[in-house]
Formats: sequence, structure tokens, C-alpha cells
Amino acid sequence: MKRNQLLPLVLLTALLGGADDDAMAAAPEETDSEIKSLRERSRARIAFTVGPVLIEVFIHADDEKMEILRTDSCGGKSGSKRYTGNYQIVSLKNRAFHAALPVGKRVFTENRGEEIKEIRFPESSGRLVTISQYQNCNGDEVEFFRVDSRGGLHRVRVRHKDGLEKPQLVSRPGGAPDDVSGNQLTYCSSRKTKTAATCAVYTYDGNNLIQTAPAVRKAPAKK
Repeated sequence: MKRNQLLPLVLLTALLGGADDDAMAAAPEETDSEIKSLRERSRARIAFTVGPVLIEVFIHADDEKMEILRTDSCGGKSGSKRYTGNYQIVSLKNRAFHAALPVGKRVFTENRGEEIKEIRFPESSGRLVTISQYQNCNGDEVEFFRVDSRGGLHRVRVRHKDGLEKPQLVSRPGGAPDDVSGNQLTYCSSRKTKTAATCAVYTYDGNNLIQTAPAVRKAPAKK
């Protein structure tokens, strides 16, 4: 990745909470013109500190293109901006470019939930970055990436109960977990919007997500 090829960063959100050290680190006053330009053109950022070290995570594509949706669909509302390109996740360490991990062609639609999120495990130092992508009206696919304490970026594999190992799992539209507890994530999905959801529990072992309980069907909540 060439520093002078950085384009606007797309639809980054951070899901942060809990203790003070989980709060988003403030953006430092920038003196490097290229990184300053990067910050100004980015939509948001995920950031955290490890001791005195500031780690920031973005996503960008050198070939990014934007279009305006003309019709409404499950994949986006008319008038929304849609961004496409061959993306990379990029980390900065103490305001300097540190690592880049190509993730390939992705689509990010405004107000659709196709975005980067951070998952912070409440009882450990575990931290994951997720990218969700629209699949159909009833669900998304979610990919997981690990950011280590030095700002390194790593793919996280998902090991399912049936023995299959994949780079992603299926979720409800928007890609957010239904529950985060300890070092476990619960994701639910449904083949039809009015039927019972299928939910599965995954344990994060520091490197990968492992399904630790069979998928179970849960009836929708009564109104």
C-alpha cells in the first residue's frame, strides 16, 4: 500500500463500552500531512490504547467507487450511497502506518449496517474487528479480524460444530452479535423473517472462534 494512494475510509463504527480503558481514544492533533488528510476524509475510526500506545484501525480501497441507489430494496434505500472496491484494513500505531491486511472486494451501503464494528470482550483483553456484508433480506455474513497489542492484523477463522472451518458466519441483518458474555458471542439468523431464529454460541480462544453449543431455534418474542 502506498501512502499517497489512500482514499476515503468507509462506514467505520466502533461498538465501545464498559470501563474507562474501553472508551474511544481521542484523535491526536496531526502534523503528518498524509495522515491528517486520511483522518479528514475518513468517516470514523476504531481506536484504543495499550499502555502508552495508540492503535487506530481503518478500512480503505485504492479503487473505491461510489454510486447512489435509485430504488428501495433490502440491500439499501433509494438515495443511499453505496461504496465498492477492493479493500484493505489498515492500522496506525502512534500515528504511523503499521500494518495492512487485504480483505478483497466488499460493498458498504449507507445506513445498511454493512460496516466495521469492534467487539470488546468484557472479562478479558480480547478485541475483534468485524466486517458485515449483505446476503439477503434475512441475514448478513460476518467476518472477523484480530488486532493484537502491537497493532498487527490477523484473520480469525470460525470453527463450526459440524467440523467445517470458514472465514465467516451468518447473522441477522446488520451483523451485530445478539449477545456478548465473557469470551462468548451469540449470533442468530432466520431463513424467514417471521419464523424462529437459529442461534449459535461461539467461544473466542484468543485466535479463533469455536462453536461450543449446537444451533438452537428460538421463537420470536411476542408483542
